[in-house]
Amino acid sequence: MALKHKLMLGVIGAMLGALLLGCKAGKQPSREETSLANAAKDVIIPLEAGKMKNPLPETDEVVSQGQEVFLGSCAQCHGADARGDTYVGRNMYPPAMDLSSSHVQHWSDAELFWIIQNGLRLTGMPAWKSSISDNDTWKLARFIHNLPRLNAASASTAAPSEGQAAVSAQDKYALKIPNGLAFSEFRGYESWPVISLSHNGDKLAAILGNPVMIDAYKAGIPGNGKPFPDGAKMAKVHWNAKVNVGEPGGPTVPGTQHDVDLMVKDSKRFRDSGGWGYGVFEYQPASDKFRLGNLTDKPPQGNDAKCGFACHTAVKTKDYVFTGYGHR
Repeated sequence: MALKHKLMLGVIGAMLGALLLGCKAGKQPSREETSLANAAKDVIIPLEAGKMKNPLPETDEVVSQGQEVFLGSCAQCHGADARGDTYVGRNMYPPAMDLSSSHVQHWSDAELFWIIQNGLRLTGMPAWKSSISDNDTWKLARFIHNLPRLNAASASTAAPSEGQAAVSAQDKYALKIPNGLAFSEFRGYESWPVISLSHNGDKLAAILGNPVMIDAYKAGIPGNGKPFPDGAKMAKVHWNAKVNVGEPGGPTVPGTQHDVDLMVKDSKRFRDSGGWGYGVFEYQPASDKFRLGNLTDKPPQGNDAKCGFACHTAVKTKDYVFTGYGHR
């Protein structure tokens, strides 16, 4: 059987090599080229992957953790929805695969594990063995095999039912992320003191803190090496930036609201995400309603309390908090 696979791979490799001679970086691959590239994968992957078994259970928690790994390491090429429709993914040769496609979904967890760890020659898929642990790779496999279900759920969230819209219209504080934060946990955030301001691209933001958060900053946290105490909360209100030509100097000011990002410190409840829980609620000006963030948003948001954890690990030494307390 091994000899058969090697012979098949040799034939496919020779044919693919012949086709590649006429390829340019800016040229879209033909259907035949893409088919041959995928055929080569189907030959070598099962041979190398063996019969490993995923040691992790297929639970919502494991799938959610796999999604966090994916958004932090894979979404740049494959896209937040894993369909490969990104600038980087489209310009690879062959293009980044749609991970929700039947072609990818037929691979076993062991085969996906081998691909992620070792990469694929003659494609843009690199080896992640040195940067993604075995455990996280198995989580990724669970997440990838749940993509059809998750994408369907995201589409449903992006277009809420009449019942969901009615709740949102009645009270934004009635919204709650499944297995995550409730908007009501931040009731009254609108009047919290300002921690700082930010301007990133076409968005302006005011970062607000509850009294526990403000007192912690005034005590020197996190600069003194101590973590923020449980009960500390932050709300980041984003607006679309606009230039007000009617004011002297044409300042950039808040336009329509874009979203509200939330963080709360609860070291017991969120011990697997640095002690912090996260939530994103997108604002829709046309309907004057909020909705849950989802994978179609930019940046993409997972539907759980860990949706911001991958990003915030960059400031782990600051207890996962980017914003410093502005001098005043």
